[in-house]
Amino acid sequence: MNRSDIIALARLSLADPEKGAATVVALNPPLPARWMLMVFAVLSGVVLAYLLPTLGGRLSEAPSPFMAVALQGGANLLAVGLIARVGRLFGGQGRFEDALLLVGWLQLLMVGAQLVQVLAMIVLPPLAGLVMIAAVALFFWLLTGFICALHGFESRFVVLMGVFGTLFAVAFAVSFVLILLGIELPGMGDV
Repeated sequence: MNRSDIIALARLSLADPEKGAATVVALNPPLPARWMLMVFAVLSGVVLAYLLPTLGGRLSEAPSPFMAVALQGGANLLAVGLIARVGRLFGGQGRFEDALLLVGWLQLLMVGAQLVQVLAMIVLPPLAGLVMIAAVALFFWLLTGFICALHGFESRFVVLMGVFGTLFAVAFAVSFVLILLGIELPGMGDV
């Protein structure tokens, strides 16, 4: 694929996530290429996340880049596993390898949205909040479309409700485990 093919695929994915996801899966790259896409997307996102603190002279306030990569990478792998497994529990036909490819592609598209956010924070700070809200909406638009395409689901609304339910269940389980381990999240001591 060349640059114009990637741009055309990004436009298709943004306009019609189901068709974009089907096109990405139809490319059928080898498994190492899928992992490389995920690693590239995670690293690109972390680099962009460190751009503003660096420009603002507050890099010392940012967490370790290695911790950020580990958290971002772990969260993405958890998402891949959940998308593949939960979708199959509800009758979907998606494979882990295709979920890996689509989450990597989703994260790469979100790096583009993150770049727009960074530019908005630098050029027009009052609009940065609106850009962030648009990026969150874009994320769920793409995610539900990609899951529908991956598993053959028809209803984006049902998939979106499934995504929210899964997020709630995972947050509850992680919180429960952290409490059992005696780990307190920063700022949560007074709650």
